[in-house]
This record gives sequence, C-alpha cells and structure tokens, in this order.
Amino acid sequence: MFKDPHSETLLRRIAFGILLLLPLGVAADPLWKMSLELDPAAGTLTGELQLPLTAGSHSFTLLEDLEVTAIEAAHGTLEAVPVEPGQYRVDVPAEASGEIRLHWSGELPAADPMRSRLFLTAEGGFLPEGAGWYPRFEQEAFALHLKGRTPEGQRFVATGSLSGSPVNDNHGYTAVYEHPGTDAIVVATGPWAMRERLVNGIQVRTLFPPELDQAHAETYLDHTADYLPLFADRAGPYPYQSFTIAASPMPVGFAFPGFTLLGERVIPLPFIPRTSLAHELMHNWWGTGVRIDYDSGNWSEGLTTYMADYYLDEQRGEAANTRHRWLLDLAWLPGELDRPLVTFRSGNQGANRIVGYNRGAMLFRMLEERIGTEAFETGAHLLNERHMFTVASWDDVIRAFSDAADEELGGFFEPWLERPRLPELALDSVAAREEQDRWVVSGSLEQAQDEAPWPLRVPLKIETESSVERHVVALNDRRTDFEVGLRERPVALAADPNHEVLRRLPDPPPILRAVSLDPDARLITTQDGLEPFARAILGFAPERAEDFDPDAPLLVMGSTSDVIRWLDRAGAPRPPDDLEQRGHARMWTLPGTRTAVVSTDDATGLSNIAGALRHHGHRSYLVQDADGRTEDAGVWERETDPLRVELAPAQEAMR
Repeated sequence: MFKDPHSETLLRRIAFGILLLLPLGVAADPLWKMSLELDPAAGTLTGELQLPLTAGSHSFTLLEDLEVTAIEAAHGTLEAVPVEPGQYRVDVPAEASGEIRLHWSGELPAADPMRSRLFLTAEGGFLPEGAGWYPRFEQEAFALHLKGRTPEGQRFVATGSLSGSPVNDNHGYTAVYEHPGTDAIVVATGPWAMRERLVNGIQVRTLFPPELDQAHAETYLDHTADYLPLFADRAGPYPYQSFTIAASPMPVGFAFPGFTLLGERVIPLPFIPRTSLAHELMHNWWGTGVRIDYDSGNWSEGLTTYMADYYLDEQRGEAANTRHRWLLDLAWLPGELDRPLVTFRSGNQGANRIVGYNRGAMLFRMLEERIGTEAFETGAHLLNERHMFTVASWDDVIRAFSDAADEELGGFFEPWLERPRLPELALDSVAAREEQDRWVVSGSLEQAQDEAPWPLRVPLKIETESSVERHVVALNDRRTDFEVGLRERPVALAADPNHEVLRRLPDPPPILRAVSLDPDARLITTQDGLEPFARAILGFAPERAEDFDPDAPLLVMGSTSDVIRWLDRAGAPRPPDDLEQRGHARMWTLPGTRTAVVSTDDATGLSNIAGALRHHGHRSYLVQDADGRTEDAGVWERETDPLRVELAPAQEAMR
C-alpha cells in the first residue's frame, strides 16, 4: 500500500500518504492547523488553532477552566465574545475573513482517571472529543495538521496518522499527526516507552509504561502485524499511515482514528491481544474511518464484530461456538430490553452489546452466507472506497453490498433491522423412505413464533451411514416442505445444528445472563456483607429475596458449606459432577431454573470470582483455583434437541 519510507524524502512521503487518504471524488475539508504544548505533571495546556473563517459570526465552545488569550486575523485582532459559560462568539469582518489564529491556555480541572473522561496527569492523560479542551467550531468535518509537544519523559498520541519521525530529546517529545477529514480531535498522553515495527508500509507502535513495555509490547506488535494484512484483504486498504496501541490508566478499550487506548490493567490479560486488540483495530475501518450516521443507527459495531472478532474465531475453528454464544445471549435477553437493531446507537455492556454487537454480527454472517464471500468482501471494499473519512448510514451499507452482489438487498435487511425479537424454528413430519436406488428424506420446516415470518435460509444437516450432507432450505413463509434425495441410508436430520441462523433457541440452558440481564433479579446471601460483590457480578444492586423461586431470576451467594446447606433446605436442584465443591470458588446455574449460585472457600476467592464473572456471562458454570485461575468453564448440555430427528425408513417405522 505504501512505499518504503526510506526510499523517498519526508515531504514526498507525507504528500503521498495524504493523497492516499483522500476518498475518491470527495472535496477536501477545510484545514485546521493546531499546535499544542502539554504539561501533564502540571495539568496545563497551551494551544494555537489556525483555521479558515468566512465573514460573519461564528460560535465555538471551550472549557470554562481554559482562557482564550488572543485571536489574530489578517488585519488585526478579533475578540472572543462570551455568550454563556463555555460558549463564545467571534465576529469576523469582511476584510478579516480567511485564516485566523486562536490562542488558548489554562489548567485542566483535577480529575481521577478512573472516574473522569478528561484528565491530564503525569500518570496519563486523556483529552477526548466533546470535552471542551480545544475550541470547537460548528464545522462538520475538517482536515487536521496537529503538532504537539510534551516534556521529557512524556509522549502523546493524537487523531490521524503519525507524520514523519517524532523527536524525543532532553527538550521534550515532539510529533505531528495528520488526518484528511475528521470531525473531532482526541489526544492521549503518558510516561511511555515506545516500540515500533513497519508492517506493509504501516508504522505500528506501542506506547506502554516501561514495565508493560518489557512484558507485553512485542506480543501486541506481533498480533497487530498478523491482523493488518488479514483485515486489509477483507475490508480494503488500511486508511492511515500508522497504528498506535497506547496504555491508559482508565480500564478501557477505546478506538480512535489511527490509535487505540487500552487500560493498563487490561493489557496484561492474555485474551486481550486475541480479542479487544483486533476489534479496536478494525474500528479504523468501520466507526473511526467510515464514520457512523447515528441518526440512522449504528451499523459499525455489528460489522466490526463480524469482520474482526468472528473472523478470527473462524480462523481458529471456533466460529460455531461463537454463534451459539451469541444466540444464548439473545435467548436470555428480557423482552422489555429487546429492540430492533436499527435503534442501537452505542453501549458495549449488557443488552446494548447483545443487540448492537451480537445481533448485528449475526446479520452480517447471514448476509455473507446469502451473497457469498467474494461479493461480501467486494461490498466491504465498496463501503471503504465510497465513504472513508465521511459518514455512512445503514442505507449506504445496504447499497454497497447490494451493488457488490448485483442484487437489491433492502428486502433482506429490512426485517432484521426494523423488527424486535427473533424467529423460532420447528421441524414437522420428518421421515425417510427408500425409492429404487436412492433414499429420500422429507418433512416440513416451520417458523413457530407468533410474529410474521422472517426471510431465512436454514441449513439441514443429514447424517448418513458413512457421511454428512448439508442442504439449505429457503424458509420465507410460515411453513416450507422439503425433500432431499440421498445415495445412502439417512440416520438423522438436524435443522441449523451449528447455529448459523439468527433465531431464538428452544429451551436454552441457563447461563449467568439469565440473571444478570434481568433488572428484576433478586439476591439471597448466606452471610452479611456480600452485597458489593453481587453488584459487581450483576452490574446493578439487586433487591433482597426471601425464598427460592425457580421461575424468578435469583443470585445466591455465600461460603461453600453455607450454600450447600441452603440448596438442601430450599429443595433446589444440585449441579452435576459435585460442582458445588470443586475448586476454590465456583459459579453455576441451576438447570431448570433462573438461579445462579456463587460460592467460595474464603474472601479472596469471592473477590477473584466476582471480578472474573463480568467476562463469563455466557457460561453456565465457572470453577476457579485459589489464585483465581479458571479450572473449568462451560455451558450445560441439553438432553434433547427438538430440531434433531433420528431417522428410520418407513418400513421399519411400521413394524
């Protein structure tokens, strides 16, 4: 994608990079030139913003703690007129129209990085969009040239591509970032060590504190080096000249144009390079590259989840388990929290994540199955080419894939976007018969839900005496008959056994989300003082319950021995394999109920498992050792599957 930077001068490299970043046929946005002096230890910043303004009145916002020190125009100075706290007006006369230079400075309010979105400290800084740290004018998009400097021992990362090589000496750290068309500026700082690697012409960097740098930087560089070419093949050229993974005191995973922020406590977790890193990298295509028309709904999280998280699961042979997990989450989503996908705007926890990420990703999975991988990837490339650095709506997404498939796909997308709830499958009258030199399996597929039918393509898996065959049945109406000819005797038939269809699972096994998703969940503890741990597990403070009700969402917590006694007194079902005494701490759901149980041998075990369970809502059980390591985890298996039929030929069935 990019030439070797050592083969050309810095000026040519920058010009070439900017040319590549401009979407074909899109007019250049006005250029904002910003200079920043950041002193994280003092919490202060000094800035200059040069931008074009036409004659007339222009409004801008700026944090009350910061002060406009001067506005320079071509023929003198202009005044920032306060309108109300944090809001200003600048009147530009005709003779002064053109470039102005606005200077501002001040000390940011003291803030706790764990609780605030805006902070600038020696341990780390975060200056996000919409927080008022720079003058925000009413311009929808602009090209950005940002030159910043931090003191010795501090570095920063900002919106866009790193341009040229940063300077880091005893005078401080200086770097330049450029973006051809953005609508916001984000800056993060930290006492970071830097590592970098050139990957297909992209400068990949880590900015971690020294201890994290030594232990984890190479792992993150290795994974990013693997992901970049994979994702570019699927989604089109990577849209920036650099990608930076920076550490933050906040417990976050945030994606911004050209970089991601990961929490310092998150970075050491072994699964993050395999999951969150890939997801945040893909957002450089969808969400921060092609921006979201939020008025039409957020398509980005579903597409990002599908093309990053799910795609990597496919490479590892884990795709079927991922689809099953998504459908389990949807099965336990309370009706009052279910809503159409098009209404999703943001949020990565609980019901928001299940609707926006899981349901959205399954929609794109079904789209690729319908139109084929070649057309799907062509559609992604079209979306990239047409809308990079501009805003795209759901209609734009549908148009890109429709053009790629040479098929109008609005009718396919519409019900999955506009309707809540999900279809339910049923099999009826399935039988096998022998006809001359072949076997025939026949039956009916039904949509058993009360709502109108959805457009479905349902895979049938037919097991014969020596092989397995896959057939797909179009099920667009309430009921469709099918008949499949086989050369061998069929043994069994199953509808959608690998969970490829976005649907409601029949009789799903209980998982922790059966309790944690329900705002009406109650709590029983066998001792006092456990309420904070319950809140950490559920994400809210549950009310107390007195009695065991198998049909109501309930969390039971206590010591190992106390919980066993409670189960006996309540007449509650016991878990298999003596799970209530395994390991040092454990969580399990009670089969046939909506109850989750957490028991531990001591306070340390309780703290460990409470912290871990927010990552295990899709589990029926989790067992930890004394150090908080997972010994066992999984989902209860169902004894029967209503979408599987054991087959016998008609002659045998009559005997």
